[in-house]
Amino acid sequence: MIKKTGIELKVISVQKDLDIHKIHNDRWLENQTRHPRPQRPGLALAGYHRYLNKLRVQIFGKTEVGYIHQLDPSEREKRLRQFFAARIPGLIISEGQTCSKELIDAAQRYHTPVLISGLTTSVLVSRLSSFLYRHFSQKIRVNGVLLDVKGVGTLLTGDSGIGKSESALELVNKGHQLISDDLIEFYLDPYDQPVGRSIEKIKQWIEVRGLGIINIVDIFGIGALLPEKKLDLVIRLEKWSHRKKYDRLGEGRLTFNILGKEMPMFVIPVAPGRNVSTLVEVAVKYFMSRKNGSKSFIEYLDEQQIEQDDNE
Repeated sequence: MIKKTGIELKVISVQKDLDIHKIHNDRWLENQTRHPRPQRPGLALAGYHRYLNKLRVQIFGKTEVGYIHQLDPSEREKRLRQFFAARIPGLIISEGQTCSKELIDAAQRYHTPVLISGLTTSVLVSRLSSFLYRHFSQKIRVNGVLLDVKGVGTLLTGDSGIGKSESALELVNKGHQLISDDLIEFYLDPYDQPVGRSIEKIKQWIEVRGLGIINIVDIFGIGALLPEKKLDLVIRLEKWSHRKKYDRLGEGRLTFNILGKEMPMFVIPVAPGRNVSTLVEVAVKYFMSRKNGSKSFIEYLDEQQIEQDDNE
């Protein structure tokens, strides 16, 4: 699920949540990393380079910087030269630590940019990993509406005109949050879970027939909108048909495939008089109760039958 096109250090350097406030050797910011995770070099600084991955952005925390500083000058120069000779794409130093002239010179010799971040090492690694996964992960675009309903990432799908946007609008009016209307881009996060986000051009906009395309933030405030959400549940809305047999006992186990992941799905038939937004809320609560171990009606009947057989 990982694509191989690289990303330049120049793009990484301008990400606000990485808090990069100083750059050395910026002429080589066009270097690219082609790996979705950064790496702390560990024993590579001591001369053991077997597991140093030259495709990955390297991170120096206090441990790495402290180790380099305690070496005598000749040994320090040797270790830095060997490290940067691997031609890594770039180095980021955490916690705003000052880097020595020897480090900058060694990096310059091998055309390596050095970036300084104010974040702690653990936060830097976490945020950079998340950013890189969003870039490298395979993506897919799906028609529908993605919402956060009671903390559950819920995708509404169905034919055009079935009422997805109107139902989403009513859910937002009830206090739930919108991620994207009409088109959602999904990618796999570092835990291999599908995460949905809006396409930039249509972010915070929702189409309501009869009203046009309205701005959610202008009407409901910034709290009504989320930038992205992990997908937990898919609800397909479809026109009621008397010819189709619908699940009436809760025994169905439907799924919806996104990026190779089978997500649980409910099908809700839409007909005059059915409050779709309320049905969506109930479906989400039912989904949560099942995850917490609640039994379905069929399982309840099976248990009653077993008890009856035992009593006989």
